[in-house]
Amino acid sequence: MKKKFAIGSIFLITYLGFLIATLPATVLLDQFKIPKQLSLSGVTGNIWNTRIEQVVIGETSIQKVNAQLSFWSLFTLTPKLSIRFGNSFIAGSEGEFELAISQEQAQISNLKLLVKANEIAQQLTLPLPMSAQGNVDISVANAAIDLKKGNRCIAAKGTAVWSKAGVVALEQNIKLGNFTADIGCENGALSLTLSPKNDLGLTFSAYVRKGGHMSGNGFLKPGAKFPKVLNDVLPFLGKKDNQGRYRLSF
Repeated sequence: MKKKFAIGSIFLITYLGFLIATLPATVLLDQFKIPKQLSLSGVTGNIWNTRIEQVVIGETSIQKVNAQLSFWSLFTLTPKLSIRFGNSFIAGSEGEFELAISQEQAQISNLKLLVKANEIAQQLTLPLPMSAQGNVDISVANAAIDLKKGNRCIAAKGTAVWSKAGVVALEQNIKLGNFTADIGCENGALSLTLSPKNDLGLTFSAYVRKGGHMSGNGFLKPGAKFPKVLNDVLPFLGKKDNQGRYRLSF
């Protein structure tokens, strides 16, 4: 009798596992409350391999998302997903990262992200119409978000590099050199702090807070390497302070 009960239990568990594994991803997603600023379209696949045609976060669109769930991570009660999105043949960002989720935290590791600089520029309040050239490479070794305290940034370590930077403004193609920035956490917000070693004499910090709200502040202090063609832009930035700096914010 005990042997038959054990065999029956194993069969039942296997059958239930099969049912869960073959559930459409849309059924599983319906069980979660999706944030208002996030929308998903074209969801296919199952719990182990979910495909999403488009994810829209605020004004940012991400195409061709593929998420694979690690079976063994389920035994740790911290499900781990390997996520890839975009490719070089379609518009938008492309990258990959690993996401581990528990009741308390969301942990991101090994993030590699390639974003067109102009996609970032068009979300900023600029003093005059311009388009940015080149790509921004973002690498994050690890990051942790506290899910129980309003999605606060607990820790983050990474870099962002805009190499061979340039803009098109005032009908001219303007080369800006290279920009690098450190990624971290500051007062619960994800922070990006620009290295002051750049041709513009720019010091700037940007922040992403709860709900995806972005803000930034810093100064522009034109120096010897400042592109002369951009001198015509300086009056749009307001008055410079007694240190020769123009204040920037958004």
